[in-house]
This record gives sequence, structure tokens and C-alpha cells, in this order.
Amino acid sequence: MLLRIFNRSSLWLGRAIVVILLVGLMALAVRFFQIMVTAPPVDEGHQSAKLEYLAALPQVNRDVPNIVVVFFDDLGWGDLSSYGNRLIETPEIDQVAREGLLMTNFYSASPVCTPSRAALLTGRFPPRTRTNRHVYFPDGSTVGILRRMLGWANALPREEITLAEVMKHAGYRTGMVGKWHLGDHDGYRPNDFGFEYFFGLLFSNDMYPLNLYQNEEIVIEDKRVGGLFASERDELQPIPGEGVDQRQLTARYTEEAIAFIESSKDEPFFLYFAHSFPHVPLYASDDFANTSRGGTYGDVIEDLDRSTGSLVSALDRLGLSENTIVIITSDNGADYNGSPGNLRGRKGQTLEGGQRVPMIVRWPGRVAPGSVSNAMAMNTDLFPTLLQFSSLPMPSDRVIDGRDLSGLLQGDDVSPHEFLYYFPVVETLPDAIRNLEFKLTEGTGDLGRNRMHLSRLEGDTEAHDVQNLFAEDAASLTQLLHAKQDEIRANPRGWISR
Repeated sequence: MLLRIFNRSSLWLGRAIVVILLVGLMALAVRFFQIMVTAPPVDEGHQSAKLEYLAALPQVNRDVPNIVVVFFDDLGWGDLSSYGNRLIETPEIDQVAREGLLMTNFYSASPVCTPSRAALLTGRFPPRTRTNRHVYFPDGSTVGILRRMLGWANALPREEITLAEVMKHAGYRTGMVGKWHLGDHDGYRPNDFGFEYFFGLLFSNDMYPLNLYQNEEIVIEDKRVGGLFASERDELQPIPGEGVDQRQLTARYTEEAIAFIESSKDEPFFLYFAHSFPHVPLYASDDFANTSRGGTYGDVIEDLDRSTGSLVSALDRLGLSENTIVIITSDNGADYNGSPGNLRGRKGQTLEGGQRVPMIVRWPGRVAPGSVSNAMAMNTDLFPTLLQFSSLPMPSDRVIDGRDLSGLLQGDDVSPHEFLYYFPVVETLPDAIRNLEFKLTEGTGDLGRNRMHLSRLEGDTEAHDVQNLFAEDAASLTQLLHAKQDEIRANPRGWISR
């Protein structure tokens, strides 16, 4: 009798489990369908405020400077010969530095791609733009779907205001060449965020599908078999003669960038030239393959150096240099192929090597040649700085975390920042703060979890904790870091009531 009751109970339990699993699978299927067919949500109130701001922008005159931002992918602080590399030769970039300003304390807003790119284009910290949850993945990939199921953004929110949108509405011609990495969903691509012309990739060169776009059209399609679970290039076998030949990618980008400049020479223009390299996998053109003392990585950097020289030469040839700001920087520190110089840490870490990056600015007649600045700055500063140079007003409905560097770039070697903050991957709140002398890190793993660490940055590689020697400085920076954490915790998107 007991055995019969037990068997019946087991049967009903088994059926219940099956029903629960089926219901769960159905719920997942519904959620999956919703994710695949619906666009990311839009904050309608701030989208409306954005459109009002853009519509009210004044039209610039022809005297405003042209703007060229050359944005390398994973270029380390020690990868250029102008920053001390003794193996890799970068004569063209070094010449740009001799003709302008080289900065030694310039930072990306994040140690990884997506949030850093969003910061440059919006002037806002990663949690403001919902890009703090690591990098974006193709919308149909496993990781892309999981991100959206977790409620994480997988595209730059529509209500964010980009530098390209501001410049376009003010009368600039706007173009982007290279890597986007801020979403591939319809309505969330470069042409949807202010770029009148786009040529490049929507994601990193290691992600599938590696389609090459010209505006909204795929001009070279990745026909490799990938499917739902393929997101990394190494998971796929190349098809000879098919898809993007990455050995030619830098040269093709450069041709498109120069063509954009040539077609825009009679009007103000903004060019965002976001290279795909030296992100892995590494590919150099035949002209540079196996030529550098720095190995394959050096080949790639020297190929990029030639690209930069070609771009600057085009500006000189067209008589545009005197009225063109050229900015050269990187989205984050070097991966393990590159060099952080004498800094500690790599890409993905809030150690100095993960976020301190090269920064060179050339603007003949306005930026003194051969100048070097030790002032602190961050890529969020480009948004307010370029608006200032173009005499354009700032948005008033949101926090812009960047600061105007126009004075610093033109000879006033004083940082507009008293402090800089470091945002770790995935986290919403900053885990480190620095002033001109010290950096305080609140342990997130890079220097020991749950451990406070005070570094004296001059002459140290974050190896020595000097809290005991500078207790007052440690206490002051701790208080300031916690205050910033509280501020962002209370208003992560940084909206301002109007």
C-alpha cells in the first residue's frame, strides 16, 4: 500500500516537474521572441528633450574648426615611440606629436571598448549611458540575447546625445569610418546617431558576423557559418575569397577617411576615425607583415602609423591643416599583445595600464608645437571641449561629466579636474579616484578584493600601499570616492530636472 502511494506520488511529482519545465521554456521562448523583434526601450521624456536641444542649436559659420578624431582600439600607453616604445617605430604619429601637444595623464572612461566609446561621443560616464555592463555583442548572438534578458542594454540608448548629432544639427558634415560597437539593432547604428556617412564594422573584428557596412548597406558580407552560439572569430573557419580581408582593413578605412575629407573640404566637417586595430586578431597589410622589430603587433601599429601619416598629409595637401583639430587617442589600455609602458595593468582593469592612454592633439596656430602636458584629463572631456571650440551650447537636461579642455590645449597647462574616477567592468559605481599625486583604489580584485590601496603615482607602479604614510590623503580620497558613489547610486543616468 505504501509502495503504491509512493509510486503515485512520484508520478505526480514527475508530471509537475515536466509542466513547470514546459511553462518555463515557454516563458523563455516568449521573452526570446520579444527580445528578437523589439527595439531597446526609449526614455521618451529625455528623448523629447534631446530633440528640442538639437533643434535649437545655432548654425556654425565656416570659421569653426574641422575635427578629426583618430581612435585606436586597444592601443597601449607604451605602444608608440613618442611614448617610449623602443621596438615599434611610429614616425608619422611622432611627427604629429612634435607639431602639437602630447599628454601624459590622459584616460579612457572605461578599461573596455563599448563604455569608452560611449563616453567619448556623449561626454558621460558609463552608467549614465547604460554601457557599464561590459561590451556589446551582436543582437542575435547568445551573449547579446542574455544581456537583454538580464535587462542590460545592448545598444546606446536613443535618448543619449552624441557629438555627431550635435555637429550635424549645427551644420557640420559628419562622417564615421571604422568600428562602431554601440549596437547593431535597427535604429541604433551610426547613421541613427548623427553620422551622415558611415563605412566600417558594427562590432569588434573578432565578432560574428563580420559584415562591412557603407551606411545601412552591407558591402562585404560574412558568409561563414556561425549561428546562435558564434560570437568570436576564432570559433569560425574562414572561407577563402569570402568576407572581409582584415589585412586590407586599415588601408580601406584610410581611403574612405581621406575620401570623406576631400568631399567635405568646402564645409565644416567632423570625422570620427575609429580603427579596428590593434584589437585582436591582428592583421597587417602585405607592406608591413613581418617587418617590425615588435613582431606581428608591431607590424599592425606601424601600418596604423602610415594610415595616420596619410590622413595628415591629405589635410596638408588640401590646405585644411590650419583649421583642423586632429586628436589621436585610444579606447582603453593595451591587451596582452601591447605595452602599458611603465604602468601596471592591462585592458579590462582599472589599474593605470588599463585606462591611461596616449593623447596627441594637433592644431597649427592654436596648439603649441612640441608641447607636453602632465595635466589630468579623460575622453569624456572631448564632448564639451569640441562644443566650446565650435561655440555651441551644452545640453541642460543631463549631467555632462566631461570638462572643457580648450584652455589646457592652448597652453594653460592646468587640468579642469581636481579628481578623476575609474569605472570597473560590469560595475555601476567607480572603484578608484585620483588627484594629481595619489590614487585610491577600493578593492575590486585588481589590487585585492575588499582592500583599500593608496598609490603615489609619480615613480610608482601601484605596487606600494602608502596609506600608513599619508593617512589624511587616504581618508580624504575615500570620502570623495564614497560621495561620488552615492551620487551615481541615487541618479545613475544623471538626469537633471527642468
